[in-house]
Amino acid sequence: MAIEYQQATQKEMQGRVRHKYKATIDELSSLNFDELCFFSETTPAFGLSNGLLGVLGVIAALPNEVSKIESDFSARLFFLLMVSREYDTYVSPFGLGVKFYTSFTDGTFVITANFDSPPINDDREKIYKFARASSIESAWKHHQSRVEQLIAAGKQKRYNLSFHDFVRLTKQEDNYMLRPKFAAPAITRDLFSTILSGIGSASLFASVALMFWSLPRIVHNLYPACWFVRNVNKPSLPIIFLLILACIAISWFLARIQKVPLTVDGVGTRFFGRSPSPDSHEYVSTKWLAIVLIPLLPVRSYRIVEEDLKGQQRLSYSIHPLEKLDWAQIRETMWKSIVGYIILMLLMLGFGAWALWECM
Repeated sequence: MAIEYQQATQKEMQGRVRHKYKATIDELSSLNFDELCFFSETTPAFGLSNGLLGVLGVIAALPNEVSKIESDFSARLFFLLMVSREYDTYVSPFGLGVKFYTSFTDGTFVITANFDSPPINDDREKIYKFARASSIESAWKHHQSRVEQLIAAGKQKRYNLSFHDFVRLTKQEDNYMLRPKFAAPAITRDLFSTILSGIGSASLFASVALMFWSLPRIVHNLYPACWFVRNVNKPSLPIIFLLILACIAISWFLARIQKVPLTVDGVGTRFFGRSPSPDSHEYVSTKWLAIVLIPLLPVRSYRIVEEDLKGQQRLSYSIHPLEKLDWAQIRETMWKSIVGYIILMLLMLGFGAWALWECM
């Protein structure tokens, strides 16, 4: 799903962005960030080029951002880009929070986010991302510390702050996150776990596809003579439901024994939630079967320990499974994801309603 980045000059959209993110913009201004420009991210054809996952991603983003649907059904999201001249750092407020970007002349690229998302610690490609739920000021202090450590190690910041340079960094991050995570180092470290994770992700994707596939079969049972579904004969509805349950069971079982969460094209396992711990370097999180950013079924809760690798300017994590699920955290995660559940349900109901409409 190719995303196009453009500077945005529409006064109406600029005003809406300022209004939506006023508190965040004011806080960043107090941290000596200046406005650079407004820009838009355009997703062609409402994300259809990336299939169901692309559509779900676009629909999930629209309510949280300043958005506009164009006549060609492309979806545009509008943002403000701000910069710190002192640290040569970019930041752009959006629905989930903020992300700080700083790059260096040798290709090193540092990202800090103030919300939970997958971290990156890739020495080969020199990309490092630290992401945890925190205040903007706390995330900025952490980012400053990382930048200062790298400067002390002899690295030089890139000084040509511009919208085009920011787009380059954003695309670099996007391409890295979208790249299949079956690279040789991961397979060498844990081939068995990687294979299990891949099978689990494929099984979960199959279960979601079967859910949508069952809708025409239901319509066929209601209107057997309907031209739209008259050739829908096999498999039968009970068999489809059994296949869905079997795929979910396989995914859940494999997710229980996999060592590290893995998603393939947005489908697989993710950590959601972050419960505080007496030790500031530890927290509890729960692994879920997930599609895009929607948690579907809790698998296991873990105690996650952050370990500072001295001299390497990065953090490592060790995870320790707990005997019981953290139900308080699970309920909180489900409540926070209610919009995603509603969107997924509306998609299924909409698809079924469309099939019914074709038969009436």
